[in-house]
Amino acid sequence: MIRYGCLVMYVVFMFMKNIQEYINLKELDPRLSFQKQMKRVYEQPKAFMRGCIDLSGSVISIHHDRPIPDGPVLYVHPRLGVGDLVLLAGHLEDPAGFIAGKKAFRMPFLGNWLRLMGVICDGESRDVRQEAEVSLQKGQSLILSEDGKINPEELALRFDLPIVPVSTTGTDRLLRGRFLKRLKPADIELHVKPAYYPAVQKRLRA
Repeated sequence: MIRYGCLVMYVVFMFMKNIQEYINLKELDPRLSFQKQMKRVYEQPKAFMRGCIDLSGSVISIHHDRPIPDGPVLYVHPRLGVGDLVLLAGHLEDPAGFIAGKKAFRMPFLGNWLRLMGVICDGESRDVRQEAEVSLQKGQSLILSEDGKINPEELALRFDLPIVPVSTTGTDRLLRGRFLKRLKPADIELHVKPAYYPAVQKRLRA
C-alpha cells in the first residue's frame, strides 16, 4: 500500500515536472529527422516508465542476444497487458509506439503526451490499422499484441518489416489487490528474441 501511494505521488510529480518539457517538445526543430524527433520526445516518457517499475523494488533481467534490425520493426508480445507495455516501452532501446485506450487520451496532460509520442488511440479496427500504417511509413516502430486488433504478420508482409518477438514474466505480480491496490516487488524478465521477416519466409515457402 505504501509503495502504491508512492507510485501515485511519483506520477503526479512527474506530470507537473514535465509540463514545461512538453511545451518545449511541441516546438522541436522541423529540420530534425522523424527518428531524432521521436528520440527526443521519448526521453522523459521512457524514464518515467522505468521509474514506475523501479518504485516497486522489482529486479529486471533483460535477455537480448542479437541486434535489432535498422528501421521500423514490429515488437510482438503474446498477450500485452499494462505492466508489459510499461516494461517494453521503458526498456526497449529505440522509441516504439503502441496502442492506448481512449480513457488514457481523455486524461489531462497525459493525452497530450501520448499524441506527441505518436501513440495510437484504440478504436475501430480499420482506424487503428490506418494509424499504425501511417506511423510505420514515418519510420516509427510499434509494440503490438498477438491478440490485438492488428494482425502483426499481415502488417509485416505489407511493409516488408521484421517482427521481433518479445515475452515477459513477472509483470502480472506488480500490482495486487482488487479494491486496495498494492505495488509489490517481483522478479521480472524481458526476453527480446531474434528478428524474422515474414515476407522472406513466405518467399522461401513459395
